[in-house]
Amino acid sequence: MRKVKGWMIAPIAAAAMSLAGCVVLRSSSISDTSGKGTPVSAQASDMGYLYLVSPGNVTDAAAGKLVGACSSGKITDVQTQLSVRDFLGIVQAYEADANGVCL
Repeated sequence: MRKVKGWMIAPIAAAAMSLAGCVVLRSSSISDTSGKGTPVSAQASDMGYLYLVSPGNVTDAAAGKLVGACSSGKITDVQTQLSVRDFLGIVQAYEADANGVCL
């Protein structure tokens, strides 16, 4: 069996670790969930590049889906969370989660 040289292992290990991505919680807004009604939730995601081109409609899309999930269109106790997964500092995956109570 041939020996693997040490200089070959480092780039392979670095590539494997960076492809897994790193999750960073950018912002969140959490309120008290004491409302009476039916719980609803929605999720939206999009991609960005080099932290220069970030999607501007991820939270709007999640909010629209949340309102669409409620037949009356009246929602209270909304909770939102935006997370970003970074791949090699080049591509970022943005994900917005929204939860609320439909009245």
